[in-house]
Amino acid sequence: MTHIVDNRNIAGLRAIADRRARWARIMSGATLVCMAIAVVGSLWVWLDPELVRGILAPHIGLAGHPVAVTPAVQLAGIALSAPPLALLIYLLLQARAVFSGFATGISFSDLVATRVRRIGLILVIKGLLSPLWRAAAGVILTLANPQGQKVIAITIGLDDILWAIVGGLLVAIGWTLGEAARIAEENASFV
Repeated sequence: MTHIVDNRNIAGLRAIADRRARWARIMSGATLVCMAIAVVGSLWVWLDPELVRGILAPHIGLAGHPVAVTPAVQLAGIALSAPPLALLIYLLLQARAVFSGFATGISFSDLVATRVRRIGLILVIKGLLSPLWRAAAGVILTLANPQGQKVIAITIGLDDILWAIVGGLLVAIGWTLGEAARIAEENASFV
């Protein structure tokens, strides 16, 4: 049985690989930009009392409630934001590593599977812990309020549930990719 190699097919495959590598390089760079925006944005919101009142308070369920934004509240808010921010940075580092691998031609390996699984786990954690973070932020923002004006608001949004579901999906995809990579490695050793 003879196979004829069509140069047009090879050129087409190379063009697809080049587009994928270019897209991966763009996305790899975008993760760096997102990391910087996340850090600067988090600090900016907590350091500007008007942004805390106008953006953060309504987001955590305190719209219409008085919030006291003191320097102590701002420091506590920054400290409270550090763990979710660290998780986000870790997620973006994992995504950057996957994109960097795609840019260099590594697309099907156990390492990619592990990183996809980690991204999924982080999204599940985000979905589960976001309501608790918002409740803690609400406590911090109303802690300095007078007696009777302290509020704890626990909100669970559809986005929290969706983050957890998408994260669970990525965990399953990561497991499947890992198993497929192991099978491919075993098959390659037989040749």
